[in-house]
Amino acid sequence: MAASTQPLSKDSFDQIWSNPPGLRGFFSVVQHKNVGVRYMVTAFVLFLVGGLQALFMRVQLSEAENTFLSAETYNQLFTMHGTTMMFLFAVPFLEGLASYMLPLMIGCRDLPFPRYNAFNYWCYLLGGIILYSSYLFALVPDAGWFAYVPLSGPEFSDQAMDFWLFGLTLAELAAVGAAIEIGVAILRNRAPGMSLNKMPIFAWTMLAVAFMIIVAFIPLIVASVLLELDRTIGTAFFDTSAGGSPLLWQHLFWIFGHPEVYVMFLPGAAIISHIIPVHSKHPLAAYALVVVAIASTAVMSLGLWVHHMYTTGLPSLTLSFFTAASMSITLASGLQVFAWIATLWLGKPRLTVPMLYSLGFLVTFVAGGITGVMVASVAFDQQVHDTYFVVAHFHYVLIGGMLFPVFAALHHWWAKFTGKEYSTRAGYLSFWLVFIGFHVTFFPMHLTGLWGMPRRVYTYERELGLDTVNLLSTVGAFILASGVLVLTVNLLHSHLRGRQAADDPWGGDSLEWQTSSPPSSENWPAIPVVNSRHPGWDPPSEHPHRESIDAAFNRAPQHFRATPMTTVINATPDGAALIPGPTIWPLVPAVGFALIAVALLGQWYAFAFVGVAVAVIGFAGWAWRNEAEHLQHNLEPLEGKYPFEAPGSRSIGWWAAAATGIIFLVAIGTLAASTLFLQVNAPVWPLGGAVGRPVLFSFIALALLVCLAASWWGSRRGGDERHRTDPKVRRAQFLAVIITLASGLVAVTLLPIAWFGSGLDPMAHAYDSAAWTLLAAQTLITVGALGSTGVALLARVRHEHDGRPAILLQHAAIVWGCSALTWVIVWVTTDLLPLLVI
Repeated sequence: MAASTQPLSKDSFDQIWSNPPGLRGFFSVVQHKNVGVRYMVTAFVLFLVGGLQALFMRVQLSEAENTFLSAETYNQLFTMHGTTMMFLFAVPFLEGLASYMLPLMIGCRDLPFPRYNAFNYWCYLLGGIILYSSYLFALVPDAGWFAYVPLSGPEFSDQAMDFWLFGLTLAELAAVGAAIEIGVAILRNRAPGMSLNKMPIFAWTMLAVAFMIIVAFIPLIVASVLLELDRTIGTAFFDTSAGGSPLLWQHLFWIFGHPEVYVMFLPGAAIISHIIPVHSKHPLAAYALVVVAIASTAVMSLGLWVHHMYTTGLPSLTLSFFTAASMSITLASGLQVFAWIATLWLGKPRLTVPMLYSLGFLVTFVAGGITGVMVASVAFDQQVHDTYFVVAHFHYVLIGGMLFPVFAALHHWWAKFTGKEYSTRAGYLSFWLVFIGFHVTFFPMHLTGLWGMPRRVYTYERELGLDTVNLLSTVGAFILASGVLVLTVNLLHSHLRGRQAADDPWGGDSLEWQTSSPPSSENWPAIPVVNSRHPGWDPPSEHPHRESIDAAFNRAPQHFRATPMTTVINATPDGAALIPGPTIWPLVPAVGFALIAVALLGQWYAFAFVGVAVAVIGFAGWAWRNEAEHLQHNLEPLEGKYPFEAPGSRSIGWWAAAATGIIFLVAIGTLAASTLFLQVNAPVWPLGGAVGRPVLFSFIALALLVCLAASWWGSRRGGDERHRTDPKVRRAQFLAVIITLASGLVAVTLLPIAWFGSGLDPMAHAYDSAAWTLLAAQTLITVGALGSTGVALLARVRHEHDGRPAILLQHAAIVWGCSALTWVIVWVTTDLLPLLVI
């Protein structure tokens, strides 16, 4: 249905972008601002809970040999505080902020997969509920937020750790999904004219962060699954007596853990890169160098994990490389610091509340960076590793690098979120309480650490003479908490009773300030066209696509949601993306996953199949609704030049399929690398051990290759004309789907034969555990690829035209191609490497 060149009805356009009211709207809304607010509110509430837990711990440590808390209670609070702040507050809040702000900053109407965004939020919320439900059953995790094995293993930890593992895994799945959403939006949904060299720093940063999350968070999910298998089935991944290694957990955890520090810091730094220029009335100095610093930090952060493992007995030569890398990455952070200082120097700074928090960030983060260089030295780290010096450094980097920018962002964009003004006086008060309270709390910990106070313990000896300094830290914690309380009350009061704010109270330079505050549901009734890096400061100029964009998107389309698609580098308009509307279906599979987790927690294994059924029904209903909308709107190119779908990367789903395939490869690659690590380091490994089923494995490979070939052949039958209808093409696509499904079912049948019929005993040895798990993972990946083909079959059955099924078959071919690659990795790891590595 082509859009008219003239807007037909303001009411019609507004209605199509409006959200359903009442309870139905609460559960079905998928619009990016609503989901972003939910992320931020949920994460902030959990932040307050985590802060309350920290206050209890500080009371316990205010004097030596205190009995306010028992050792068990302290360990539970320590575990839940760290887990809440690291996994349930920091990353989800930043992803929620990105979910809200990015479409406004880059000039699009919504994220490309809004239903997936809503699904991710429900997974995050349900994961947090599962974790905190441990209090209801008196099974609160107590093995530390890092869950080091063997303390978190079956020998020393009860079922409480299962709550931690299942809750955390759901939350991390949500984080990975949000990264896909953010990355695709930045690459393909920027406003026309917003080439890469005109992107806001926040967009550059979140693109880097999306890359880091996909690469680094998958290993934590894999590690959590391996630990749960050790705890429930009895596999031997971390059992030294059967070829496993507890050190494997530390490697996998910190492969995630150190990049996560930069996943938190980089968005915080990007916030500062937006606030300082606006409140100094000067463009960010050295924009290009800041982008280089962001990219180099993202890449280098993936190679620093041993920075946290200097005391584990690794070879000195290995440690020297990680020392060099740990010190080198500070150069990238230093570039950004000097860029901010130069911007302040060249501009005319105003000491607004956001600016004060930004300056507080500069002071605090630089101090944390200095101690970071200190602990990057192996000799120094080995002396202070298990002391409160590391606690002080850790909080200076994370609170200084993330919390201060978050508070700055809340004050900077509060008018954008709510359209209301907050009390400036209360804002100043909250800053000074937070700033003074923070430094009074954590600076003394450097001293207590150097004086020998161990971390991760609930008390300390009076003979250490640390009572006064610890009492000072406790007083500082309550000052900090009072500052957070003032901030919270101030923002809530302004939201409920504050005065109306101007649309652009700061005179901002970036695109989000060029729309109303708060923004309308569609963000942009007329899509902006960008001509400079500072559209709010530079006068608009003519753009070659202005007229055609207005004709296609000025309060249009009238009957469905859509936003432009642009090329990756130059942001030239080359299509349109259908934006799905509200529906309850994303909630259903999230509930299914939660039911599976609850069933496994309660050891009601039969009930787990109910959860599987709910998840499958949810995904099927979701797919049915998507195809119904494509069928209903009969999407034709807008103004004859902006197609909704085209072969290859011009289809928005192509990016989702590619991201899915990358996740499969990272997951299997992590499992394979873990297997090789165990094989190299285990004192006992089966000589010549292999599954030894070359014929069976060859048939599986052949079946996967047939799936790939058939899907790709079927995708080529649709041609370039999306709305062509050809009976021959229809029959060819049906044939391709049938061949793919048949071959995929053969693979799914043969894989369990290899899995269960190979004689592997996952409880006997780490090799058996690894091969058994790799075959299980490959089975799940193949089932996922079958699901992608099932969606293509649904499209072929429902659509008269050939283009939509062809494009979905192409997406399925991408997934099948990655499935074939993962099978190569599985085969090499289970059969070839045991013969080559001794």
